[in-house]
Amino acid sequence: MKLGVGAEFSDSRLPKGAVIGPLVVCGAVFDENDLPKLKELGVKDSKLLSPTQRERMRDGIEKIAKVFIIEKLQPWDIDMGRGDGVNLNRLEVLKFINIVNKAFEKFTIDKVVIDAPDPNLPKFNLMLSNLIKRGNLKIIAEHRADLNHIECSAASVLAKTTRDADIEILKTKYGDFGAGYPSDPKCIEWLKNRLEVGKLPDIVRHSWDTISNLKDKKLQNDLKKFFSVVKEV
Repeated sequence: MKLGVGAEFSDSRLPKGAVIGPLVVCGAVFDENDLPKLKELGVKDSKLLSPTQRERMRDGIEKIAKVFIIEKLQPWDIDMGRGDGVNLNRLEVLKFINIVNKAFEKFTIDKVVIDAPDPNLPKFNLMLSNLIKRGNLKIIAEHRADLNHIECSAASVLAKTTRDADIEILKTKYGDFGAGYPSDPKCIEWLKNRLEVGKLPDIVRHSWDTISNLKDKKLQNDLKKFFSVVKEV
């Protein structure tokens, strides 16, 4: 059996994902003989698929998988961890370990392929080998494994569709904040508007640089307004 582990956003070359909502990690166990079925579904790196394509193939992936395991890091978990000096990569590793342990409760796994979020691959592999000790288990951690290993691609699709569903639920309560990523203008506008009227809700990753920068800009603008009023008086 092969276990593929991927996250909804895991390109080690880019800033780490969303500023709103959970980070979702998924592990999916497949029989080696079933991997061609994933290719027939059109499975590939979730970032190369449209939301409609991902949703369409999710049921097929779940049926082919022997088991799949979803783990989430909520914004407050991330903020608390970073406040305690634990970076996001380390928090993800702890989720990877949970997934491996849960998979082993159901199946004997021969190989685990993990999409490595850490740019320092030797350091990341050493950390995994020290924390995951399962006899002859072969662990492969690579950058962009969700592009090069179809079991990781399938796991990333399940992770991404899970996050997308969570985001839609949050929007019904908090309004349309777009995709929740700093690169999305709608997301940034929503954050600015929220800052204008009060405190940001706990669905936001408060420890992100994006939030610090927006707060600094708001403070600067508030000071300019204050001093312009004082000058007129």
